[in-house]
Amino acid sequence: MSFIDQFTDYKECCPPGVRLPEIEIEQKYYDILEADNTISNYDFLRKLCHKGVYDKGIDKYKNKKDYFDRAKSELKILNELGFIDYILLNWDIINFCHENDIPTGPGRGSAAGSLVLYLIGVTDVDPVKYNLFFERFVSKSRAKKIEQDGVTYLDGSLLADVDNDIAYERRIEVIEYIERKHPSRTAKILTLNTLSGKLCVKECGKIVGELSEQDVNLVSSNIPKKFGVVVPISTAIIESEKFAEWSAENSEVFEIALKLEGLNKNTGVHPSGIAISFDTITDICPVQKTNDGALVTGYDMNWVSELMVKFDILGLRTLSVIYDVCKNIEEDISELDLNNPDIFKPLQSLKSPHGLFQLESDTNFRVCKKIKPRDLEQLSAVVAIGRPGALDFLDSYSTYSQTEEPQVIHEFFRDVLDYTGGIPLYQEQLMQMAVKVGFTLDESEQLRRIVGKKKIDQMPAWQAKIQQKIIDNDLPTEVGDILWSVAEDSANYSFNKSHSLAYATLAAWTTYLKFKHPQQFFISLLRMTKYEPAPQEEISSISKELSNFGIKLLSPDLAKSKMDFSIEGKDIRFGLNSIKGVSEKSLQSLRDFRSSETPNKYDIFLAAKQAGLNIGILSSLIQAGALESKGSNRSLMALEAQAFNLLTEREKRNFILLGEEYDFKLLNCISDAKNQSMVGEDGKPLMKESRFKTFKKKYDLYKSIYDKNKRYETFANWYFENELLGYSHSSRLKSCFTDTFKDLKDSVDLELMNLDETGKFIGVIEDCLKATSRNGNKYIKLQIADENGRYSAMLLNSRRGNFYDRYFEKNSKAPAKKNIVVAYGRKAEDIIFLDSIKIMDEKIYMKMSEVK
Repeated sequence: MSFIDQFTDYKECCPPGVRLPEIEIEQKYYDILEADNTISNYDFLRKLCHKGVYDKGIDKYKNKKDYFDRAKSELKILNELGFIDYILLNWDIINFCHENDIPTGPGRGSAAGSLVLYLIGVTDVDPVKYNLFFERFVSKSRAKKIEQDGVTYLDGSLLADVDNDIAYERRIEVIEYIERKHPSRTAKILTLNTLSGKLCVKECGKIVGELSEQDVNLVSSNIPKKFGVVVPISTAIIESEKFAEWSAENSEVFEIALKLEGLNKNTGVHPSGIAISFDTITDICPVQKTNDGALVTGYDMNWVSELMVKFDILGLRTLSVIYDVCKNIEEDISELDLNNPDIFKPLQSLKSPHGLFQLESDTNFRVCKKIKPRDLEQLSAVVAIGRPGALDFLDSYSTYSQTEEPQVIHEFFRDVLDYTGGIPLYQEQLMQMAVKVGFTLDESEQLRRIVGKKKIDQMPAWQAKIQQKIIDNDLPTEVGDILWSVAEDSANYSFNKSHSLAYATLAAWTTYLKFKHPQQFFISLLRMTKYEPAPQEEISSISKELSNFGIKLLSPDLAKSKMDFSIEGKDIRFGLNSIKGVSEKSLQSLRDFRSSETPNKYDIFLAAKQAGLNIGILSSLIQAGALESKGSNRSLMALEAQAFNLLTEREKRNFILLGEEYDFKLLNCISDAKNQSMVGEDGKPLMKESRFKTFKKKYDLYKSIYDKNKRYETFANWYFENELLGYSHSSRLKSCFTDTFKDLKDSVDLELMNLDETGKFIGVIEDCLKATSRNGNKYIKLQIADENGRYSAMLLNSRRGNFYDRYFEKNSKAPAKKNIVVAYGRKAEDIIFLDSIKIMDEKIYMKMSEVK
């Protein structure tokens, strides 16, 4: 049988849709609701909603009838569409989280528009209060229910999605719960990654066209983006004249790239998707295993949705931080008044965005600083505008937020658009506009979906429907024209308000906690860094903001530090388990030996050895400053520890006995032992000549590291602290080079400088891009950071001088990430235009293998 025949047979026997997994409700929940366990799932959900009304005090609201009517309507629609069990499956998962103290988010996506989900505790955003639409979540017109042989099937591609945010580090507990509840019926979901047109042009240009890396980078830079997304190369030749010219001259390269574009490149695993089937999952879908043994579907998300229910369980570190802070301050964040001025006052002059949900990225930080939100609606607008496409409206919305004078595109739509400054920022506003001309909410969702998904074949019919509705309701023609224009244009930038408002709620919570309880907020952030892919970089970012709140991040200290970050007075003490390169097993040993009194460094050296800490770990602790109380010269102490480690047990005992006599200066003691022919406690020579030669051969390797590092002791301390901890607690980079360079400036000095003022700056390169502009001009763009902040800089040829060319006359390579540079340049609006860059080539050595 051919593959086509097999596939045809499979399609014929394939179920007509998704059969929802069975939901098992424990008896205790019937008891809580005072209900009989024989009631239908619909009645159970209705009673859950009834309980939510009273738990949330809605029965005392003046507009309680609005809530009652809407809840009844939503329940009726959910029942008619066969969605009751799907809603209860979500309730079951989130209820498990609540009962097990696993933090959950206020909502994500269109689900925040459902009152039923709000009443049963799946979401925490009141959709009636914020005028969110249930129809954006569930549309009767597009949902399909199929009855076959007494079984109800749903069209999975049109099934409503409930996306759930939970605490990052406890996501595995939720996944395990789902697997227990639905054994042999769950798996993670496959993703297919495809070849982008830009990549195909670059690779085909190098292989087929035999072009250089620089040439293909220049060519691919002419492929435009639309709303932040690189357009297909078939579109690029229409929209970019330069790319069209190149494609005509390199037709073979272009044709091959065009054929490759969109092909599958590799597979992956969806970061948050979980599939649950009614039947055993292997009966309806091929599966495979990940490296850690987890099951993954053999189909991607689109095919999975045709066969089974998919859940989106996303782990958010932000929720863990919020939960941890609230536990320590004994506050319930869900009870916070979202109009509390303590939320919005800091946002009027925001300088410290780290840890603020949806506000800390460069783009959203810039949007927030310009809008200066004064309430939750404006904060929601920040979330919505901080995206490609919508960013075009930043200036207009910012003007509105400051003047409170909206643009008026037509008086008829003023009440729909006024609260966003006359900008149709949200998809729900398009729906409201459609309702206002006479369509139902369900019809307005159809319009949004058809235009938003760019279903070109259905768009003319909808344009005609709008024109007819305008005639039927005797409305001005321009009202219909405006509605259609907004529908077409807003598809590229409008945002789901339900999602925006839910995430604005998270942003509000984090803002309140950070500025009201900064110490607790920062220690929670620091404790979460262990889950970050680059913990030291995250610690570095956090440390840059602490001084703004009068908090110090104190150095790791064997006598004072705990395993994790801890509060010490008004400051925070570095946790030992966050020192780079120190394993959890070693830390436990460290805890064991640290508990004893350690009056001198020999005791520490010996105890570390007995605890199983290798010399590399002990050296890391010393270089990070964890033994600062035993001596300030870290390079020398590390050398002493390494020398002590080379001694025999007999030699260690004898040198410990001589410790006080030599003021615990081990190297002096060893030297005298050899030169003065000292004897040990057993009356024999402490170190024979032959033994000393063996010792010295190994010792000299460590000594060579010390000799190279001691020349830059201050810089060495700074370097090791940043490398091992992520920040420096003993010195600032600028102070390490004040003897070499006069009048050095850092990011703090930059803030105080006037535009066009020049200066000499020192910092560490976080990012470096060597590129060619569309006009053919070469440049280097740098992101430079120090202990207090970061800034952008650019080196290029200009009317002021050929600075780019001058650099490469003296240097063969561009600056690289982690290089320490001294850069001279002129301050502009958001960047420094550089005249010169000097890479500091002083090297600090951490291992013997690095010594040449």
